[in-house]
Amino acid sequence: VGSDLLEAPKRKTASLVQQATIQVRPSKIIRLARAYGDAAGGLGKLLIESEPRTPFKGKLGKRKSAACSRPFCLDEVKRARVKAGCTVNDFLMACVAGGLRSHLIRLGKPAKEGLNLRAVIPVDLRRPDKDPQLGNRFGLVFLALPVGLADPRQRLEEVRSRMQALKHSPQAVVVLGLLNAVGSIPAEMQQPVVELFGSKATAVVTNVPGPKEPLWLAGERIDNLMFWVPQSGRLGLGLSILTYGGQVHIGVATDAGLTTR
Repeated sequence: VGSDLLEAPKRKTASLVQQATIQVRPSKIIRLARAYGDAAGGLGKLLIESEPRTPFKGKLGKRKSAACSRPFCLDEVKRARVKAGCTVNDFLMACVAGGLRSHLIRLGKPAKEGLNLRAVIPVDLRRPDKDPQLGNRFGLVFLALPVGLADPRQRLEEVRSRMQALKHSPQAVVVLGLLNAVGSIPAEMQQPVVELFGSKATAVVTNVPGPKEPLWLAGERIDNLMFWVPQSGRLGLGLSILTYGGQVHIGVATDAGLTTR
């Protein structure tokens, strides 16, 4: 009996290994390896390259500034994005690129063709059907905003194309794994890694879909909502996009020293 009890787990394990061997296709493993390898390689190349020097980057101080736009109609954005053949997010990201370009020109700074400013974009990797527990599971992607393109249509098309490429890339998952690994090392070693990531981008940009219908509190309607995305490392510019009650709001948070240059 003792011998049978010892052999049973071995037989069960061998059976499971055989099943797994049958179910897993080598071609699928190769595709996954290539996809993650390409993402890791692309991320490595990004971390080697330097970010252009513009008034949006510089030595950060203690004083911060924050502002938000007047709300504008989400339905107008939706109509425009249908004509352009892109998503609402593509359209708004192109608007962000155009806004950064306009500000550079207003400051008398060059916005030469080919100028790209990277934005770090948080990506929610939780699946509601499979990740019901509380907590965050965010990866990051780096979107090169085509600030150097003067034509708004070309700028939108370029943003759309780059967003499509990111959607088919596992870059967010790779970065999440890297950040999880960084979280397990001593605190004094974490800061240089965070600063390295921050030095390879100009801004943090996030787009959050809020409630479609207006909210009420203590019998009063809440007309506007706004938030400001947190920044870390050497990032001095944060852009927050929020849709609420059929309106779009854009918030800007930056280092006070950067706004005066």
